[in-house]
Amino acid sequence: MVLGSRSEPLSQVEVLVVDCQATAAAPRGHLLEIGWAQVRNTVTHPHACLIALPDGEEIPPAVSRITGISEHMMRAAVDRQLAWRALCYQAASLTQQPAPTVIHFARFEQPFLRTLGAGLFPLDVVCTRDIARRLLPNLPRCSLRALAGYFGRAVGALRRSADHVEATAFVWQELVRLLETKGVSTWSALHEWLAAPVEPTRCRRRLWPMPRDVRLSLPHAPGIYRMLRIDGSVLYVGKAASLHHRVNSYFRKQNGVPERLLEMLSQARAISFDVTPTPLEAALLEPDEIKRRRPPYNVALTIHDRALWFTSPDLSARSPEPSPDCPLGPFASPETLDQFVALARGDRAALTSGPWGPDAGTFKAGYERLCATHPELSCVDLSPHAKLLRLGTRLWREGRRDRDVDEDEANETRASTVWTPEFVQVSLEWLALRAALARRRAIWLTRLADSSVVWREPDDGCARLIVIEHGEIPLSAAVDASAPPPIPPGCRRPAAARREAFTVASFDRLRVLTTELKRLIAAGAPVALRLGVGRALDESRLASALWWV
Repeated sequence: MVLGSRSEPLSQVEVLVVDCQATAAAPRGHLLEIGWAQVRNTVTHPHACLIALPDGEEIPPAVSRITGISEHMMRAAVDRQLAWRALCYQAASLTQQPAPTVIHFARFEQPFLRTLGAGLFPLDVVCTRDIARRLLPNLPRCSLRALAGYFGRAVGALRRSADHVEATAFVWQELVRLLETKGVSTWSALHEWLAAPVEPTRCRRRLWPMPRDVRLSLPHAPGIYRMLRIDGSVLYVGKAASLHHRVNSYFRKQNGVPERLLEMLSQARAISFDVTPTPLEAALLEPDEIKRRRPPYNVALTIHDRALWFTSPDLSARSPEPSPDCPLGPFASPETLDQFVALARGDRAALTSGPWGPDAGTFKAGYERLCATHPELSCVDLSPHAKLLRLGTRLWREGRRDRDVDEDEANETRASTVWTPEFVQVSLEWLALRAALARRRAIWLTRLADSSVVWREPDDGCARLIVIEHGEIPLSAAVDASAPPPIPPGCRRPAAARREAFTVASFDRLRVLTTELKRLIAAGAPVALRLGVGRALDESRLASALWWV
């Protein structure tokens, strides 16, 4: 065998792994970054360089958000022809020519690379996505992240070219092992195999990597579950009233499955779980497990980039710590607080946290409609913030309770809306309502931080007790169904001391408990909550208290 010939074993072929980032697909887009690395048995350190955009071109905000590449970073960008020459120099160092080149989803990269080459193209490209689709025809998704996870490697957000290069190199090495089991053992044989027609083998129903008997063996019991990669790393943590029904529900649906879920299920190869006595206790265990494991497919209840805030009683000022000036909290959304303050000033910033906001004239007309419609806003004895909180409370009492909407969903909805003065007024009313409700929730969570609960799940004869102290749960036990909740150990702690002890973890735990109490009340289950030395709140009194939060 001659080193560097096309008959060299595929596992020994030295390849160039390449990735490009661009402002959009060709021909509309412009290159932002090129990255590459040489791969044989090991991967050399990836090299990447930013590419200068043509004069007058800017990075689209969505691309900047996805890649993390900013206009400031582009000051270090190089001319695209200089980057191309560096890539060609690297390609020329390979023993086989044209250089064996591996790209994931090469249909995106190749138009940019061929344009740079201007007729001279020293790269012999194969696509790892095309190879994977042939080798693994029933895998739900063959994205780079899904394939890396399927083979047992956790990858990050894959924002930059170097990240893509490293992940592609790993996937390539795993695919080579599979190719050799199919008798595809050389670079030439790989090209022939890719060029050959393939009989359709994809099943009408999706086939999942996780063995069916693994998920069918789960118990019909409440608890938390963890979706695992083949190496045991955690993809996702969830809770369930029935582990068997909840986990198997992921694999029954064949159509309309979100892309993110398909990507996760392409990697899930095993399940681990913990059984809990009740669904409520499973729900309380879930946020702690998410924070401990930091699984990539959990969005809610994570701790990343989150903080708690405390405010003045009228929400006019905020602070990351409770203080005499900002004694009220905790709050989780600084955006809502800042927008509320802007609303109190009559500032358009109340509705412009994104590019979707109304123009100044439309906002002014909508704000004037708001003030003219609600008489409490003309009260001279109250501050603007207090008047808006009074308005929000009245709107809540009148039943103007919209569903909770996350910030991204709200922005997307408003982006497709034609702003009118009427819609501005409705949006400002909703902001006042949200602020008033957030204030009440903060007061409720502060009281709930030292409490005790006795409940019985629907259709379950066993009563359970949990005791909450400093937002933690030191005691969880079975009790007599007729026993009242005990006096909470920390019920005499002042509110200021409770707020000082709050963490993101305890905040989430108490929010989850509040949601579970609402579930029990809605189901007609017996439940009692004790907040102090007085008698416990029974179902009717608790339902009245929870109505506000």
